[in-house]
Amino acid sequence: MLKGVRTELQAGLMKDWGICADGSGGYMIYEVPNEAKLFEHLDKYKTYISLEARQVLTVEQAIESRKQATSQTGNQIS
Repeated sequence: MLKGVRTELQAGLMKDWGICADGSGGYMIYEVPNEAKLFEHLDKYKTYISLEARQVLTVEQAIESRKQATSQTGNQIS
């Protein structure tokens, strides 16, 4: 598995990867255009580890989302 991770990192497919020193958890970061592409990347690892995928926003995306929510509700969101 680790050789595959290194290969994907070197190829730029995976943006970052880390594991807890005690082996209890870790993370991998992909930037993909859609959920289907994410599934394609993660599917090869599910034999080795359990996965939980979460979408994250950049600060600019979060600011824009808050602006949209404020304009729709009329409430100030900080």
